[in-house]
Amino acid sequence: MISNKCNYALRALLELAKRDGGGPATIVDIAQAQSIPARFLEAILRQLKQAGLTESVRGKKGGYVLAKPARSITIGEVIRLMEGPFFAPEPGSSSKGAGQGTRTHDVFEKIWRRAEDALNEVYDSTNFADLAEADRQASMQFVADYTI
Repeated sequence: MISNKCNYALRALLELAKRDGGGPATIVDIAQAQSIPARFLEAILRQLKQAGLTESVRGKKGGYVLAKPARSITIGEVIRLMEGPFFAPEPGSSSKGAGQGTRTHDVFEKIWRRAEDALNEVYDSTNFADLAEADRQASMQFVADYTI
């Protein structure tokens, strides 16, 4: 399950990727374009900046830009930043405790690892340049054509 905060971070980076090369985008611009509450977006962009994913540009025409190429930022990187590891071990889940079956623990651990590997494969092979292009293509399908 992905939190709203993570979803907003992903959408903010998508918006910056779509505007890549077009100058900085303000918090208001990003919030309006992606339907993100502006009050949450400021803190999210600060966290993304601390992680080296965005940069802030000061001044009258300031705002936020991607800190590195959109192609080099994956959604997996962002999800792990905002949410932590996909399948973090539960506290006290070691097989040393009394009454815990080591085999049962190992069986579930193998399943969690396989699931995490599958998620990593999908999320880490999806970058923001590809997402921005997919978004452009999708929006072109809905453009009305009134030519005769």
